[in-house]
Amino acid sequence: MSGESPGLRGILGAVRERLAAFRALWRDFTGESAYEKYVERHRREHPGHAPMTEREFWRARARLREDNPPTGCC
Repeated sequence: MSGESPGLRGILGAVRERLAAFRALWRDFTGESAYEKYVERHRREHPGHAPMTEREFWRARARLREDNPPTGCC
């Protein structure tokens, strides 16, 4: 936005940063970021081996939860 004052630009930048932080937190909370975290960890720990595809990852995760249901609050 070319007609912004320096103060407004700073405020908008801070709002964008907070929204980005909230989005990252929300994605972690809902599990949406799980595949990206898996790929990041897999590439770090197994550099010569291709990670599962996203579809394979979600199927494996669902299968794991079906085979090992949570047993309570803790």
